[in-house]
Amino acid sequence: MKTRADIDTDLARLSARLQELCGELPSEQVLEAFSREARPLTEQVAPEHEAYVEDRVHAMLAEAGLIQDDAAGG
Repeated sequence: MKTRADIDTDLARLSARLQELCGELPSEQVLEAFSREARPLTEQVAPEHEAYVEDRVHAMLAEAGLIQDDAAGG
């Protein structure tokens, strides 16, 4: 089972990879490619860390301009 530190390391790697994908691919392909790369983490995370991972991934995608940030409307 992954620790929170392991998850944070994986999330940092995903964040860096998202930036790479944004530079390498047309914008319409980035979300699909990122989803494939994030799947191992998002599908294998322990239940107590699910919301944390979902929030972090959502924030990454919103910061990259790939999705709308619903939390900003508050």
